[in-house]
Parts: sequence; C-alpha cells; structure tokens
Amino acid sequence: MGKQKLLLENATVEDIEKGSKMFAMLAEVFSRPIIGHIGWEDSITEEQKQRITIERMKQVKEANDKPITEATDYEAIVYLMTASLTQPLSNTYFNIYVYLFRKFYPDKAKEIFQEHEGQKLEQWIEEPELKQLKTWLYKQSRR
Repeated sequence: MGKQKLLLENATVEDIEKGSKMFAMLAEVFSRPIIGHIGWEDSITEEQKQRITIERMKQVKEANDKPITEATDYEAIVYLMTASLTQPLSNTYFNIYVYLFRKFYPDKAKEIFQEHEGQKLEQWIEEPELKQLKTWLYKQSRR
C-alpha cells in the first residue's frame, strides 16, 4: 500500500486524468457488445470476438487520448459477414468486405478472391460507406 501511495503522491493532476481516461477507454473495450446482424449474432466465433478485443485495444492505443467515434475495421468485417448470411451484399459492401478481408486474411484472400481486385476502396463511394458503417456500429454498441 505504501508504494501505491508514493506513486499517487508523485503523480500530477495531468497524470491522474490521463490514467483515468485510459481506464475508461479500456473499460469500454471490454464492455461494449459486439454487433452482428440481427439473428446471426451467434455465428460470430470466439476467435473473431478475441480479435475484435485486440483490434479495439490497438484502436485505444492509437487514439492518443482522442475520443473514439467508430468501430474498428475488424468489427465492420464481422458485421458484414453476418449481414451476408441474410442476403447478398450490394456491390459497394461486397467491395468493402473484400478490401477488409484482404487486410486481415491476405493469404486466404488470394485463394478466395483471385479475380476480384479489392486492393483499395473507391474514395467517393466505398470509403464514406465504410466510415458510416463503423460509426453506426459504434453507436449501436454504445446503446
């Protein structure tokens, strides 16, 4: 207990505020639910859930005290995977899915999507759609 007291005595208000913000962000990483398409949430594997947690932790680290307002790319690919189980994805969302799949599973992507490019997103259509999806997913997980 004495060591903890000494650490707090030497801490500045800024240090304590920064630690408090980091604690809140990490608490959010573990407490926010994972969003899947309605009826297909159970198809999200434990491996995918663990990867979402890891990606959220990376996101917190990279945020540098900035507020997080979007889900991660990995959360988006998992949601699109569950959505594709209900109906075929539109061309835009299929391209986003392939782009994200190539990002997270490059070796498998070479086998599955040999002919489909998916190397980058179209700036005026697909990039804004991905951003909108990630913002929506984040808001849904905060409800």
